[in-house]
Amino acid sequence: MTLSEGHFEAMARAGLDHVRLPVRFSAHAAVVAPFELEPTFMARVEWALEQAKKQGLAAILDFHHYNELMEAPLAHLDRFVEIWKQLAERYQTEPETIAFELLNEPCKELTPVLLNPLMAQAISVVRATNPTRPVIVDSYAWAAAEGLHQLTLPDDPNVIASFHMYQPILFTHQGAHWMGPEYQTRGIVYPGPPAQPIEPVVGAESVAWVKNWLKDYNSLPAPQNPCGGSAIVRQFELATAYEKQTGRRVYMGEFGAIDVADAASRERFLKFTRREAERRGFGWAYWDDGAGFRGWDVRNGSWVPEIQRGLFE
Repeated sequence: MTLSEGHFEAMARAGLDHVRLPVRFSAHAAVVAPFELEPTFMARVEWALEQAKKQGLAAILDFHHYNELMEAPLAHLDRFVEIWKQLAERYQTEPETIAFELLNEPCKELTPVLLNPLMAQAISVVRATNPTRPVIVDSYAWAAAEGLHQLTLPDDPNVIASFHMYQPILFTHQGAHWMGPEYQTRGIVYPGPPAQPIEPVVGAESVAWVKNWLKDYNSLPAPQNPCGGSAIVRQFELATAYEKQTGRRVYMGEFGAIDVADAASRERFLKFTRREAERRGFGWAYWDDGAGFRGWDVRNGSWVPEIQRGLFE
């Protein structure tokens, strides 16, 4: 998806107060020290930030898809910190309506043992030039709510913990081409149980937890069904417990449901999840990638109706 002025205008018109800009800085920085960022690419980033400001939108500058860091952390730790040093210096005079999200969805080999000291280093270089700018830190395991308690963060009121909300994941990611064969059972509705039991794909039968989940989905009544509100509430309870224990602000940086799910289910899921976040005082961002999770239809320049209702009604 190529951003245009119209995207920012539409987000502001809808009543959103901020946008999250996922940027793959690692693909546009030199591979040797001092890891200089490409000027032409950074001009595009600046353009997007200016569009947000023009529309009165706050913006989260999110370091996205640094896959090499996840797979071989020790080879990329210094590069990551130096890229943030450049970004912090570059944007130090920007208003604090621009927040920094240090790293999207830490996972794989970047375990908490390495993640926590790395985030401490990155926060330190940011604070050298941006002493009070909001800084967002995602939890481990793809920003799972279960990973929040593993974060070790400084005593800084402007450091915010973030989790992503895609549970129940067999519903939100059903049929996703980037997921494994166990996720390819389609036709899962929210909330369960379905009117007629669904037949799991072969790949689902070979993974114990998926097989059991689908069995329960087909058979258990709504209050106990794994594809229902209780599964979502459990995630929020983890985030709320972390917030109460640490006194730290918490942000739901992503949530959404793939467009192969039926429209009514997507709407119900989004509405329940968004309202639960707001009830607990968590800010949120919908994951709109212009593809499988799209909420804004880039072809005709309008909201996908069920997404619009789910987010704003």
